Amino acid sequence: MKTYKIFLPLFMILTLTLSLIQPIIATSEDISNKVLRLHILANSDSTEDQNIKLALKNYFLENTTDLFIGKTVEENIAIAKENTDYIENLCNQYLSDNGYDYKADVTVDKEYFDTRVYDDFTLPAGIYNSIKIEIGEGNGHNWWCIVFPSVCLSACSTSMSDYLTDEEMELINDGYTPKFKIVEIYEKIKSRLNQ
Repeated sequence: MKTYKIFLPLFMILTLTLSLIQPIIATSEDISNKVLRLHILANSDSTEDQNIKLALKNYFLENTTDLFIGKTVEENIAIAKENTDYIENLCNQYLSDNGYDYKADVTVDKEYFDTRVYDDFTLPAGIYNSIKIEIGEGNGHNWWCIVFPSVCLSACSTSMSDYLTDEEMELINDGYTPKFKIVEIYEKIKSRLNQ
């Protein structure tokens, strides 16, 4: 009888908690499915390798402005996949021209990202579509931004609100809140289970 008295309140609390966070998790997952991120990993954490990462980032952004012209995330993912060799050659040419003997490896896939606070909004943790550029060993700190909607491509005039619902915009405009921590925990568990 004591087990019943303990189990029932715990079950009710768990059920209530799940019913409150499920909409936040669903909205976060919807957001992650509408975004294409750029993720650049430096060779190492040395000052030189970190500087080349940032320089390569600038070079990539300057030379791919006209590449990602799709109207949907699916179109831009397809563009990225069709142009993986081009992007890789672009990066490797830049590294070679600047005297680096290591190469960049480019993949277009899905990967887990922690919650990221930008100037104007916060993206929840989750598994996002990404263009991943791994420089050399890829053991250094990384840099990331959003290719679609074109937050980091300066010549483009789209914004997150052009592609996200009002509910999704409300979530990302709230700033970092406890909701994001709950989503982080959920997404980390989900990501580990999927490995």
